[in-house]
Amino acid sequence: MSQEQQQQQQQHEMADDDDEREEMRKLLLLSKTPEIASSSSASVLLETNNRLSNNITKLDLFQAGLSSLPECLSRYLPNLSILFCMKNQFQEVPKVIGECPKLQMISFKSNQITTIHPDALQCQLRWLILTDNQIAMIPDTIGRCTRLQKCMLSGNCLRSLPAEIVNCHKLELIRLASNQLQDPPMELLQCLPNLSWIGFSDNPFLQGAFDKIDDKTLYHLDIIPDDNLDDPSLGVELGKGASGITRRYTTTTQLLPSCSNKKNGPYDVAVKEYFANITSDGNPQEERKVSMVASSISSSSCKSLIQVLGRTKKGNLVMELLQDYRVFANPPNMESCSRDVYDDDSMKSISDVQAIAMVEELLHALDQLHQHGICHGDFYGHNILVSNTNNNNKDDTHQVWLTDFGAAFFYDPHSIYGPYIQREWNDERLDIC
Repeated sequence: MSQEQQQQQQQHEMADDDDEREEMRKLLLLSKTPEIASSSSASVLLETNNRLSNNITKLDLFQAGLSSLPECLSRYLPNLSILFCMKNQFQEVPKVIGECPKLQMISFKSNQITTIHPDALQCQLRWLILTDNQIAMIPDTIGRCTRLQKCMLSGNCLRSLPAEIVNCHKLELIRLASNQLQDPPMELLQCLPNLSWIGFSDNPFLQGAFDKIDDKTLYHLDIIPDDNLDDPSLGVELGKGASGITRRYTTTTQLLPSCSNKKNGPYDVAVKEYFANITSDGNPQEERKVSMVASSISSSSCKSLIQVLGRTKKGNLVMELLQDYRVFANPPNMESCSRDVYDDDSMKSISDVQAIAMVEELLHALDQLHQHGICHGDFYGHNILVSNTNNNNKDDTHQVWLTDFGAAFFYDPHSIYGPYIQREWNDERLDIC
């Protein structure tokens, strides 16, 4: 190669470097990550030999109008660990994410994705979120993801899973609600020893499970004729999650005697309005249906399930209002992935006697749910509420409630998959949670 040719090649390489740097600068400008979401920061981070780019571990590209990522992503952000691309216009999970050696968590929720590039799936992945897309097939390279712990695939078009998923030995949580699974995913239930939390609702293989429930167990909810309960402006927000929003209301309408210590009202109640959009757990209307059936249990034989008192004219659920309670744990964070985060002081405040009583109550609740063909699917500390006052008994135990049926689903205990949903350990029925 002549000297002139070498010079031309160097010029081309420099031009390519400039183009890549500009492409990355534009990408960083779209980031919602505060530390890099400015023109000056983006430019400084991408200066030649600037080590600051090595410090970027999280990139949030929420609703940025993107349909692709720069091919040079892994070279400019070698330590990228978390990538959020929710509500963009991607049609494929791109190959380049598999080239990022430290990328552990990715989210392409609510895009237009129909395919996953086989090389996008690599062994470093721990947390995969592809909820609310149009994916019809998972490539067999999912078997490379031996560190995968959490996999969110609800709201897609999956009819089956690849056999290679059995290689994901560390998988602990999977959401497959609102897909097109024709047969139960036995490869998941039989071959993954760490799988503890599942969500299968709204799939063809579960059709008929709800119909097999004894009609006597169904709680036919009465409509509470109070228009105010459907007016958001009259309620006080208690909490908001992916599936809906819960508000506190006061009504003078006569309710079940157990809902209040007042005989003649007014009554304070909690009303949950369910959203229409698909969540990471699945279809919120499935949660509503499970909650209605579970309420029949709470009204008869299980005090650890929140009682549903009726429904509004718009179909929102009216529930007993809990007071003076605390959430048992905080949800998983980026580091813990699938494990709750517990406060040390809160845990120390619970005696051995109280802990045993709580476990017994919760096991009883799970047992009752399974007897009615319901898998909770999300048995977590952050879905457990504990009263701050004791039950006025000599054991000084506290009331405990199991909440959040977002991932719950009806199943047939007598089916081929039933025994794997409902496991027998030490003669006690436990959830696969």
